[in-house]
Amino acid sequence: MELLGELMKILLTISNAMLYPVLILLILLVALCFVYAGDMISEYSKRSKKFDDKFNGGHLSVFRDEVKRLVGAHQSNENTILTRIQRLLQEYDAEAGRKLGNTRLLIRVGPMLGLMGTLIPLGPALLGLSAGNIEQLANNLVIAFTSTVVGLLIGAVSLTVASVRQRWYSQDMDDMEYMAELLMEKSQ
Repeated sequence: MELLGELMKILLTISNAMLYPVLILLILLVALCFVYAGDMISEYSKRSKKFDDKFNGGHLSVFRDEVKRLVGAHQSNENTILTRIQRLLQEYDAEAGRKLGNTRLLIRVGPMLGLMGTLIPLGPALLGLSAGNIEQLANNLVIAFTSTVVGLLIGAVSLTVASVRQRWYSQDMDDMEYMAELLMEKSQ
């Protein structure tokens, strides 16, 4: 019985030691989450809605210029052009994946930390309740429930940012493939 008590003390110590790092991480992730949201809003303001505008001075004009350059430089070798266009598309896809990967990580980590921030103070809250210390119970319950809300906020905002960006990048890939086909047809 004494061993069980010692093991529980060790686990309680480990759990209590994790409370401050979890709360600090939640605060940092909220800030990072809103940085990603701000970045998405900034990207939205730079995006063109019309197909022609995307490639004529818009956010995809660099792609069009590069494809035109490739078509002009390698007119006789269609395989080389197609290979290099595929490479450009892969580079764009990799960059989009990197942006989405960071946000997708927050979708999972935010609620996990929120749950940890909920469960960690419940141990001391129950100890306070058993000792009749209502103030300790109340303080720990406030920490527990606010951690849950913050974790869910991180997940919700990150999910929204990732979903919107995923739709944008998918549309961009379709548009770039179509533009490459148009430029290839014009060169023939």
